[in-house]
Amino acid sequence: MTGYSHRMEARHEKTPDGIDELLDEVVELRVPAHAGQLSLVRMLAQGMAARADFHLDAISDAKMAVDEACAELIEQADLGAFLRCRFRPVPGGLHVTVSTTTLHTEAPSTSSFGWHVLTTLTESAWTAIEPGDGASSAVIIEFVVRAGTDAV
Repeated sequence: MTGYSHRMEARHEKTPDGIDELLDEVVELRVPAHAGQLSLVRMLAQGMAARADFHLDAISDAKMAVDEACAELIEQADLGAFLRCRFRPVPGGLHVTVSTTTLHTEAPSTSSFGWHVLTTLTESAWTAIEPGDGASSAVIIEFVVRAGTDAV
């Protein structure tokens, strides 16, 4: 399929409580930065959350958080840019990184309603913009969602 990539990376870090196997897999999805791709990203978020033993409400929260982060970055994305979504299991949750390229010089607003929704659904969230080569920069939203308890 043109324009899509899926990559799994092995991590060999030692962790407590025998969870090495769970932390062994990073899943990354790269899709065009277009709202029509959000259903695919939500489906992957749901699958990763279910695989990490999230309860049903937490699965919904994870999907909404991913959707909110992706929607925010799609608004800022360069024309023809790709959205990169990376899911890494962590003890009791998922660490999610969403990024794209942008001509904007500032990270997404942390005072918007969308950011409030994101931080309500997650344990921690941050955003940054990193200078790239040429006119474009990388814009990133990163957060952790928890499996069994609400973030608030």
